[in-house]
Amino acid sequence: MAPERWEQQMWRDGKTAPSDLQLKIVLHSTRPPLWRRLVLPSDTSLGTLHDAIQVAFGWHGGHLHLFTDEFGRGYGDTARLTDIDLGFGRGVGDEDATALGDVLAEEGARLRYVYDFGDDWEHGITLEKTLPRPDGAERAVRCVGGRRADVPAEDIGGVWGLAGVLEFLDTPDGAGDGPYGELVAELRAAGYDPAAFDRDGITARLARLTPDTVSGRAKPSAGDRAGRGGVRRLTAEDVALCTCGQCGVGDPVDAGVDGPAEDVPVLRPVTLAPQEDLAAAVRGVPLFDAALRLAAWCREGRQVTAGRVLRPALAREAVEELQLWKLAGDDSPYADAVARARALKSLRSAKDVSVLDDPWWLAVDGGLITISGGRAWGGVATDFTGEDLPEFWAATMGDLLEEIGETGVLDGWHGELGELTAEIADSLVGLLYDAPDDAWVDVDDLRAKAREVGENGPEFDLFQALFAASFHELGEGLALLGAVEYEPGDGGDSAEETLRTLLNSMFGQELGGGSGTSTAASDRSWDDKRGHRMRLTPLGRYGLRAYLMECGVPAPLLGEYAEAEADAGALLQGLLGYSPEEMRREVEGWLAHRTAADAAVGLLDACAGDGSEAAAKRAVAQLVLADLDDPRARRVLRKAADSDVEGCRQVATATLGARPGADAHMDPARTEEAGLWLLIDGLSILAGAQENEELTQGFLENWNTAPEALEQRVDELWRVEHPATPLVLAELGEGLRGVDKRLAKRMRTAAIKAHSRR
Repeated sequence: MAPERWEQQMWRDGKTAPSDLQLKIVLHSTRPPLWRRLVLPSDTSLGTLHDAIQVAFGWHGGHLHLFTDEFGRGYGDTARLTDIDLGFGRGVGDEDATALGDVLAEEGARLRYVYDFGDDWEHGITLEKTLPRPDGAERAVRCVGGRRADVPAEDIGGVWGLAGVLEFLDTPDGAGDGPYGELVAELRAAGYDPAAFDRDGITARLARLTPDTVSGRAKPSAGDRAGRGGVRRLTAEDVALCTCGQCGVGDPVDAGVDGPAEDVPVLRPVTLAPQEDLAAAVRGVPLFDAALRLAAWCREGRQVTAGRVLRPALAREAVEELQLWKLAGDDSPYADAVARARALKSLRSAKDVSVLDDPWWLAVDGGLITISGGRAWGGVATDFTGEDLPEFWAATMGDLLEEIGETGVLDGWHGELGELTAEIADSLVGLLYDAPDDAWVDVDDLRAKAREVGENGPEFDLFQALFAASFHELGEGLALLGAVEYEPGDGGDSAEETLRTLLNSMFGQELGGGSGTSTAASDRSWDDKRGHRMRLTPLGRYGLRAYLMECGVPAPLLGEYAEAEADAGALLQGLLGYSPEEMRREVEGWLAHRTAADAAVGLLDACAGDGSEAAAKRAVAQLVLADLDDPRARRVLRKAADSDVEGCRQVATATLGARPGADAHMDPARTEEAGLWLLIDGLSILAGAQENEELTQGFLENWNTAPEALEQRVDELWRVEHPATPLVLAELGEGLRGVDKRLAKRMRTAAIKAHSRR
């Protein structure tokens, strides 16, 4: 067998494996979103994280701050917060004595960080990944991603003041003598660009930080974490801090600033178009083509106003020379030559020309055009080579999705309705990505599915209208980028106008800027009109995958594991979301790069470990090893079957026991024992997460035996030497109540015996 992996060795020795945490930190309510992606040692303190945030966002450190975790516990500078009532009802934890890995113990865990209790700059912090740190590697704080420039100043009224400052920056006469006048003038003089993200500069400043080391509680390995798929569960300390009196040790988290961490979805593997096809597709998107041509047009430098837009005369020239008027809709004055000439003649600011303004800011914000010395400087379209152009496009799409996630998909709709539209858009993005290639996502189909589980009435009509409006706006926004093909449905009224009408009729008042209080929307039949539909383009699939990966969501590619350096553990983990045919193709490609013996060693090595993640790998490994019919592989299996490595031994024994032939013969008793262990192991994936129904169904399907025959086997189950045996049997005892009460009772008794034995 190959040597133990570094994680296994460290945990066996009772030490904490050195690791780094990748965090995404978003400054809430900024539009477009301002965020940073930082990497810090897991054993550094929250105090170091505070210092890193100050550097990464450009804060000066002159105000108070506070961290709040998902349980409502606060952490900060205790010396400065001693005399301040923060409403916790208990003391604030010392940030310098609290390990980052103890507070963010699971991927998906969240923290809130508020800086300046007056301006309330609120930052949302999410643990995206836990990264292994090789022995001898430097402990450092790094910036590996982000969007937008640092906040230009403090004490400006929070995010709303920031929005005002940025708006004045784009106004020719600035803020004048107003409260932001001096700041805006200084920023202009300094050439401040709110769209410019300087990762190298931030990383250089972060390099001056020396992360401290805090000896907190050992961060549990993935295998030791209770629950499934990263579900966090209450500890004894959490329960001691609870004031509701209802919580118990082991309960799933149901409290916190931003709610509990959710399971990371398992997405189907996809195939991406070649890079040259993607680059050609970007150039075929009218908005991006216009931005590229504008950049080339500005190659020698074009004069701009104080608002960082072209001077009016140059704006007229750009619209005509580059034929930007072709971006206009049929109802735009720029679509008609006579009306266009009249509109351009009366033009006072380039910002008033949408056919110029949209591609202009796309080019400026994306770095295609830089502004300095009162001029705009650009490059030619051929400056983009290789992956540059698709990456630029994907970053723009990511910005749009980030903005939708923060503010919702409907302009001007705030509060709970705005948040709901963001959730709807998020679910639609997932449906688009998960749909088969070239398949349409049809609002009528989704509406019909919702009707199957929903109840008719005003609230359901409201949700239907909100869903249709969100679908429409998301479809149009993505179509503008070339990410989807979008076909609007029938009907004269816009989806958003229908929503306003319905809200007005329900609440008897004007909402969302609509007009009238007609009840037509509530009486409208959803069945007599064809709804909207959209489907991803190859370019859209590329961009959406890049966005999901950036958010920490695994988005596998077909064939990505069929490489010589692909790790067996990564292969088994990745195959969880594959169909049988996709799995077969991926495994064949992976095996083609290694001998049967090496493949068997790698697969069995990946079977070691505890917890649901390791159990899931073992379940897949059995399927892969079953088709590895080679004498050298069987010799590896025999050696593993005789080892004392839990997980490896059982998988090897069961694989050999299922094969005919003298060279694969295995003692039936050992095969039976391994099969029972693997049954409990497989069911443990579902245990501990309140999924008794799934657990029971899986048990009955795996055993494939009538309930009366199962009674005779219960005694064999409680004797299985698996760490999850008591929990699995206890939950089976609950789940089998509706199948066979006698068997359910026997199973609960067996669970007690298993627990006593341990």
